[in-house]
Amino acid sequence: MWFQIFKFELRYRRKRPATYIYFAILFLISFLAISTDIVQIGGGTGLVKENAPVTIATMMVIISAVFMMITSAIMGVGILRDFEHKTESLLFVNPISKFDYLFGRFLGSFVVLLFVFTGALLGFIIGEFMPWRDADKLLPFNLWNYLHPFIYYVIPNLLITSVLFFITGAISRKMMIVYIQWILLFAFYQLTLIITAEVENRDLAAILDPFAITTINNATQYWTVTEQNTNVVSIEGVILYNRLLWLGISLLMMIGGYFAFSFNVVRNSLFKKKTVIEVDDTKSDIVIPKAKLTFGLGTHLRQIVSQSVFYFKQVLKSVPFRAIVICGISLLIGNSSFMGRTFGVSTYPTTYLVLELIDDFNIFFFIILVFYSGELIWKERDAKINLIHDAMPIPDFVGLISKFIGLVLVYCLLLLVLILAGITIQTFKGYYNYELGVYFGTLFSDTLLFLILFTLLSFFIQVMVNNKFIGYATIVVFFILTFALQLWGVEHGLFIFGDTDLGPYSDMNGFGHFLKGFSWFNIYWLGFSVFLFVIAVMFASRGSESTMKIRWKTGKLRLNRPLQFLGVGMFCVFLLSGCYIYYNTNVLNVYYTSDTFEKARADYEKTLKKYQYLNQPAISDVNLKVEIYPSDRDYEAEGYYLLENYENEPIREVHIQLNPDEQFSYEYIKFDRESIVKENVEELKYIIYELKEPLLKEQKLKMSFKTIFETKGFVENRGNTDVVYNGTFFNNGDFPSIGYNEGFELVSDNDRKDYDLKPKERALERDDPKGLTTGGLGDSRGINFEIVLGTESDQIAIAPGYLQKEWTENERKYYHYKMDVPIENFYNIISAKYEVMEDKMTIVDDSIEKDINLEIYYHKGHEYNLNRMMKGMKKSLSYFSEAFSPYQYRQMRILEFPRYASFAQSFANTVPFSEGIGFMLEIKEEADVDIAYYVTAHEMAHQWWGHQVNPANVKGGTMIVESLAQYSALMVMQNEYSLENMQEFLKEEMNRYLSGRANEQKKELPLVEVENQQYIHYGKGAVSMYALQDYISEDSVNVALKRFCNDWRSFETNKRYATTKDLIGYFREVTPDSLQPVITDLFEKIVLFENKTDEASYEKSANGKYLIDIAVSAKKFEADSLGLSKEIAVKDWIDIGVYGKDEKGKDKLLYLKKHKISKPKMNFRIEVDALPEKVGIDPINKLIDRNPEDNIIRISEKSTS
Repeated sequence: MWFQIFKFELRYRRKRPATYIYFAILFLISFLAISTDIVQIGGGTGLVKENAPVTIATMMVIISAVFMMITSAIMGVGILRDFEHKTESLLFVNPISKFDYLFGRFLGSFVVLLFVFTGALLGFIIGEFMPWRDADKLLPFNLWNYLHPFIYYVIPNLLITSVLFFITGAISRKMMIVYIQWILLFAFYQLTLIITAEVENRDLAAILDPFAITTINNATQYWTVTEQNTNVVSIEGVILYNRLLWLGISLLMMIGGYFAFSFNVVRNSLFKKKTVIEVDDTKSDIVIPKAKLTFGLGTHLRQIVSQSVFYFKQVLKSVPFRAIVICGISLLIGNSSFMGRTFGVSTYPTTYLVLELIDDFNIFFFIILVFYSGELIWKERDAKINLIHDAMPIPDFVGLISKFIGLVLVYCLLLLVLILAGITIQTFKGYYNYELGVYFGTLFSDTLLFLILFTLLSFFIQVMVNNKFIGYATIVVFFILTFALQLWGVEHGLFIFGDTDLGPYSDMNGFGHFLKGFSWFNIYWLGFSVFLFVIAVMFASRGSESTMKIRWKTGKLRLNRPLQFLGVGMFCVFLLSGCYIYYNTNVLNVYYTSDTFEKARADYEKTLKKYQYLNQPAISDVNLKVEIYPSDRDYEAEGYYLLENYENEPIREVHIQLNPDEQFSYEYIKFDRESIVKENVEELKYIIYELKEPLLKEQKLKMSFKTIFETKGFVENRGNTDVVYNGTFFNNGDFPSIGYNEGFELVSDNDRKDYDLKPKERALERDDPKGLTTGGLGDSRGINFEIVLGTESDQIAIAPGYLQKEWTENERKYYHYKMDVPIENFYNIISAKYEVMEDKMTIVDDSIEKDINLEIYYHKGHEYNLNRMMKGMKKSLSYFSEAFSPYQYRQMRILEFPRYASFAQSFANTVPFSEGIGFMLEIKEEADVDIAYYVTAHEMAHQWWGHQVNPANVKGGTMIVESLAQYSALMVMQNEYSLENMQEFLKEEMNRYLSGRANEQKKELPLVEVENQQYIHYGKGAVSMYALQDYISEDSVNVALKRFCNDWRSFETNKRYATTKDLIGYFREVTPDSLQPVITDLFEKIVLFENKTDEASYEKSANGKYLIDIAVSAKKFEADSLGLSKEIAVKDWIDIGVYGKDEKGKDKLLYLKKHKISKPKMNFRIEVDALPEKVGIDPINKLIDRNPEDNIIRISEKSTS
C-alpha cells in the first residue's frame, strides 16, 4: 500500500507549480552564484579557484541550509495536507497501516525534494560553462567535484531536516509548528558559530553543526591553496562524526515519531481539560440600547488605538513569535560569553560592545518583520472573517495603520527586552556603567527606524501583490536585490532602500559626526516609505472583489483630501530631502563609487608610473603650525619642508603629490628659489615644478605650503574619521609628499586585469639597488622635527617631540613640540580631552643614567589597564635598552584614540592606541594572556625595530620591523608569565599563520622574503622567533640583535638600509653548526610539521615517582609558494612535555625537554615526580604544526593485567 501512496504523492507534486518554482529558484541562485558576482555564497578567495572542490562543497551546504524553508514547505505539506483539507477521516478508516501511510508520504515528498535540489546541482554545473567566465579563475571541469558534495553533504542535510519537519508536522498537525522547527534549527546553527570563537572549541562546534558548514570550514581551515584546488572534502575525522551524529539523531526522531504519531482522527490528551458549559434556562427580557453613531476623528483615533493594541497582543500570543524571541535571546546570552574576546581574553562589557552583540538579533527581527507583515495583512482573510470585518463601519486606513502600529509596538517591546537583556549581561559580568542614553539612542533610532522603513515597504508589497506567500518571496527577493545593486555598482544611499547606517559608537567621540547624514537619509527614506504606505491604503483589498481593476476604482474613491495631502507631502519630503542629500554628498563633496575609485587608481599608475624612479629630493626638516578645530572637524597646516638632494645627479624638477581627498585644498606651495609649474595633473593632485637652478648634491631647498582640511556638510558614507570632535588622529600622510606614491596603485591582480595592468609584485627583490637605498618608512634619512599645535581649550594636542611651551591664546590651547635628534619622516598629530597618568623610570645609556618620562593619555573611565600598560612600558624599555641598545629618547607616551580603527601604531616616542584594544580588556591575573601588556611591549619594540633600524624597502622588510617586534614583546612577556600562558599566545599566532596561508592572494614566501603579509610576519614570525631563542638561547639571539642594531641604525654606516640577508647572517654567527639547519627551516624555507602523540600511559614506581611511556609520530614537510608540499626526513630536536595539576587544579608543566626525533614513530620513557595528567610532543607549539590539536593527549594509568 505504501507504494500507491508514494505514487500518488509524486503525481500530486508533479502537477503543482510550486515544485517547479522551487526548482527554478535553486537553479537560478546556484547558477548566479558560480557564474557571476550578483550572488555570493562562500566562494573561493585569493588563488583558490571559483570551482575548487572545497568552494563547491561550501556553496552546496550553504544552499541546503539557507533554503531549508523549501524543505519545510515540501515535507510539512506532505504530511499536513490531509489534516488541512479535513480528509484524514476518509483515509484513516481505510485499510492502511501507519507504516504505509507515513513511509509513502515521506518517501514521495523526499523524492520530490531531491528533484527540487537537483536544480542547485544543475545550476552549478551549467554555470561553469558560461562564456563570460574568466578561465584563469577556473579549474578544468570535474563532475565528481559536484556529485561528491551533493551525495555526501546535501542529501544527508535534506534527510536530516526532512525527518525533523515531517515528524513534527505529523505529531503536531500544524504547519506553524513546522516553521518553528526551522527557526530553532537555525538558532542551533548560530550557536555552533558562537562556539567557534575559541580555537579549542572548534572540533565540538564542527561535530554539532547540523548543516556541516562549520564542519567543512574546520576540516579545511589550514588547507593550502593547492590542497583546496585539488582535494575533495572527504568524509573522515570530525566530518564523519558530524554525519553519524545527525543521521543517528534523525533515525531516532523517525522511530520516536512513528510511535508518537496517532492514527486517529481525534487525538486524546491526558492533560486536556474538559470544559463543561452550563446553560441557564432563566428567561429574561433583552434591552437593546440605542447606538449613537459618530464618525469623527476622535472615533477613528479610538479605533486605531483599540485595534493596534489588539494586533499587538495577537502577535505576542502567537507561538512562532515566542519561539523566535526565545531563540534570539538565548543566542544573545550565549554569545555574550565570547563578546569582544581577543586571544581568549574578554573585554569589559561596555554598552557599545553589548549593542554590537545585540546586532546578532537582527536576523530574528527580519524573520518577525517578513512573517508578521504578511500574517497581519492576511489575518482576517486566513480566519475567513474578512467579509464580516470589511462590512464594519471602519475607514480603510484604520485597519492598515492599526496593523502597522501594532507591529511597531512589538518592535518597541522587543527593543526594551533587548536593553534589559543587555543590562543583565553587564550586571552579571560586574559592569555597572549602563549608559541608557546609548542604548536608547542606538536601538530606538538606528534599529527601530530601519524596522519601520522595511515594515512600511513590506505592507506595501503584501497589499500590491495580494498573495501572502508571493509577498513573502517578493520581500526576500527585494532584500537580495538591495545587496545585489551594490555589486552592480549602484552604491549611493539615495538608491539603496533603507541605507541609513548610524555608524559605530565610541566612548571617546560618542555618535560623532555620523548623526547628521544618518538623520537626513532617514527623513528621505521615511518620506518614500510613507508615500508607499498611502498607495497601500488606496489599493488594500476590501470585500470579495480583489482584482487590480476593482482595487484601482475603489482606490480612486479612497483618495480623499487628507490622504492626498499626506501622499503629496511625503513625496515632497522624499524629493526635497533627496535634493539636500545630493547637494551634500555630490556637490559640496565629491562622490566616488568603488569603480570610479579603482579607475582613479589605475589612471594614477598609467599616467605617472614613469616618474617612479626619477631622482627626487628627500625631506630633511619639517617645521609646521597646525590649527585644529575639532568642533568643525577642520584643520589648517602651514609651514615648510627642507628638501635635500642626497644623490650625485642634479635635480631640475620637484614632483609634489598632494592629498587626493577632495576635503583638502592648498592655499600655496612655493620654494625659496625660482620655479615654474611645468605640469599640473589636477585630477590626480600631482604637480611638477621646474627649478630655474638645479638642486645639486647636499644642497637644500625650502618648500613652504599651507594646506586646509575642511569638512563640508556630510558625505554618502561615514566619511573621514581622522578629524573628529574628540580624538582627532592623523599622520603626515595628509601632507604633501615628494615624488610618485606607489601606495596609490591598485593592488589586487584581478582589479589590475580589469584595467589592462600587469600583475603587481608586492615588494622588490632583496638586492634591488633602489629598494636598498629607500627605507621601509620612506626615503627620508631622518628629519629634524618641530611643530606647534593649536586646539580647543578643553583638549590636549600632542605630536612627537619634547614640549617646549604651552600657552592659551584667543581661548585656544597651544603646544610647541621639538625633537632634539632626527626622527623618521613618520609622525602623528592627536587632539582629545584627556586624563593623564604619569610616571618615570631610569635607564643606563653609555654608563650614564637617563631619566625617561612616561605618560598615558586616556579617556576618563578607561582606567582598567593603565597599570598594565605602564608596567609594559617600563619592562620593555628596561629589557630592550639592555638587550639591544639604549633607548634613544627621554620620554614615552601612549595616547588613546577612538575605536574607528583597532590598532596601535608606534611613532617616535609616541604610541597612539585604539580604545578598541587594550584599554577595556578584562584581564584575569593568571588565566589570561595579558594582551594590554603584550601590545604595549610590541609597540615599544618598534622604537628599535623601525625607528632605530629602518629596513630597506624590499622583500623581508616587515620581518625586521614586525617579527622582531613580536620576538621582543614575547621575551618581555616570558619574563613575567608562565610557559602555560605563552603556549596560549603561540597557539593563537600559529592559528593566524595557518589560516592566513589558506587564503593567500598571490604566493606564500619564506619569512625572510615576506611581502608585508601579516599572517607571515606576525603569526609565523612570532612562532619562528620564539623557536629560535628556544634552540640557541635567548641570550644568543639578543647578542645577534644587539650587533645588528648597532651596525644598521644609521644609513650612513653602510650607505644602504638593512635586509633580512644581513639579519640572518647575525643569527648564523651565534648559532652552532649543528643547529644551522634550524635557521634554514625557520626563516629561509616553508617548513611544517605534523606532530602527534599516539598513546601514553603511566605507572607508579617503587620510589613514589611516575614512569611514563609515550609513543609519538612526527612528519616534516617542505612547501612551495602555492602550498604544494613534499615530505622530508625528520632529524629535529623536539620538545616532549608532561602536564600535571597545581594546587588550584590548573595545568602545570612537570617535564619539558627536547628529544632527538629521527624516525616517523618513536617511543620514550620519562620519569616525573607528580601525578601526570597530559603528555605531548611540542606541547608549547614552538614549531609550525598543521594540526596542533593532536599534540597533547590525556594519559591513563597502565593496566596491571
